[in-house]
Amino acid sequence: MPTLHGTNLTNVKEKNRALALRLISTGQSVSRANLARSMHLTKTTLGNIVSDLIASDIIKEYTYTSTEADASLGRKPIILDLSPNSPLIMGMLIKRNLLSGILADLKGRIIAQKDCRYDSLNQDTLIDTLVQLYEQLRKGQSRRIVAIGISSLGPVDTKAQKLTTPVDFWGIKNLPLPEIIQQRTGLPAYIIHDSSAGALAEKIYGSHTHSDNLLYLHIMNGIGAGYIFQGNIYDGDFGQSGELGHTSINFAGPSCNCGNRGCLELYANIDNMNRHIQEMRNIYKGPTLLSKEQESYTWSDIITAASAMDFLAMAALDEFCGYLAYAVRNAIHLLDVSHIIVGYDSPVETTVVEDALTTKLNSGPQSNTGHTIEIVKSSFGGQAPLIGSIAVVTDKIFNCELNIFNP
Repeated sequence: MPTLHGTNLTNVKEKNRALALRLISTGQSVSRANLARSMHLTKTTLGNIVSDLIASDIIKEYTYTSTEADASLGRKPIILDLSPNSPLIMGMLIKRNLLSGILADLKGRIIAQKDCRYDSLNQDTLIDTLVQLYEQLRKGQSRRIVAIGISSLGPVDTKAQKLTTPVDFWGIKNLPLPEIIQQRTGLPAYIIHDSSAGALAEKIYGSHTHSDNLLYLHIMNGIGAGYIFQGNIYDGDFGQSGELGHTSINFAGPSCNCGNRGCLELYANIDNMNRHIQEMRNIYKGPTLLSKEQESYTWSDIITAASAMDFLAMAALDEFCGYLAYAVRNAIHLLDVSHIIVGYDSPVETTVVEDALTTKLNSGPQSNTGHTIEIVKSSFGGQAPLIGSIAVVTDKIFNCELNIFNP
């Protein structure tokens, strides 16, 4: 993580205040002394900032007495944390067949959640459903809601703040969703690609906040990627930089509906995993956790079986990760990143995907770079894009792009 410096100049008071809130919200500093050291501020200047945040009922001082070391000092240390009345953020997640809404605090902790599954929808239904989720969540809520973050399937134009042309999404395109949601709710709203949202969630709230550069892989209905460079989210010129699934791994391959040929998603997908399992079943006669009566298996079925060392599931996953490794290796060569975080839904605790990718990316002649690629599971599993809908707002608060201090 880049070094965070505060300043004693009064004309940047807002930046200091936002930085202090960031450190408190992400758990990097919890006492006045730690904050002053982290921000390189005098105790007096830091005290004024803390007083402002307390007066705004955003943070509160608490007495902490849980360690023996504290008790031996003969005094109880005072820590800073969010106030029970601190502002909330509304997060929205748009997936195929699922819309989710959450309320969360500045630490990314979910206070409430509502989900809506659907088989089809149009533009008006999409908007109305998201607004209904907002209304249901804010009902009876006494805490102030300051903004709305929208994490969505792509492509998304973050500069124009539009959901552009998602494939097979019932003809919905070029939709200025944040503008419409803001008109309907009266709150600032921001949209971000779900893969970029996942990367931002990992950077702000995950276990790899120390990494200035990282690649977040999102495996869901397709394969997306989010990038953190020099400590900040990288969206490209139009916010469409995360479409790893539509990079070619075979220029002579079949045509993709994106207009490219041989895209990664044409090879690394659940249909091909099922095909591979059925082909291997004709050869492999040993025991398997995958029922012969079942013609197709879900991602969860295969991950669960692979985590139990089932041969057929492991073979299918190995082929999937082989294709994925081609695209990821290209990204590594172009971007020079060594930290990769993988997010996907899993009904069991396992790292079979990360282990397979680690082997493929750190062995063979292509790996002779002198650096080991670190591949870890997301801190949030498949929920990183949902947490990212909160992170896109807190990122703006922490960077003074959204002022919540003077409601």
